[in-house]
Amino acid sequence: MHIKASVKQTALFTLFLILTLFPAAVMATMDVSLAWDPNTESNLAGYRLYAREAGEADYTYVEWEGTDTYCTIEGLDRYESYYFVVRAFDYEGNESGDSNEVYLPSGLDGDDRRLDTGGAAGGGGGGCFIGSLF
Repeated sequence: MHIKASVKQTALFTLFLILTLFPAAVMATMDVSLAWDPNTESNLAGYRLYAREAGEADYTYVEWEGTDTYCTIEGLDRYESYYFVVRAFDYEGNESGDSNEVYLPSGLDGDDRRLDTGGAAGGGGGGCFIGSLF
């Protein structure tokens, strides 16, 4: 019984040290909100936002899906760079091409969250253009 308590105390103490000495490693996440122009197709079912980290080649996984023209992605690694695109989809599941690609650089603090929207409106995405980060 005394050994079990000692192991539990050691584990709790170790966790305390990690949280105390390395808080940035535990709290190094951020949320990002994106907004885009609406698609005007009559058979629009919604939008899918894809994200990829710098160095990844393709947009494989849907990070968000819905009917709004904005979304928030939570828990991104603050020290990683990200790229985002939006695709509109219809009721049969067909997706448009990619919107403009936006870039969110790593290491951003507080309100200093600037993204590169990739230039002028347009691109694919069936009329989607990611134009703001809030």
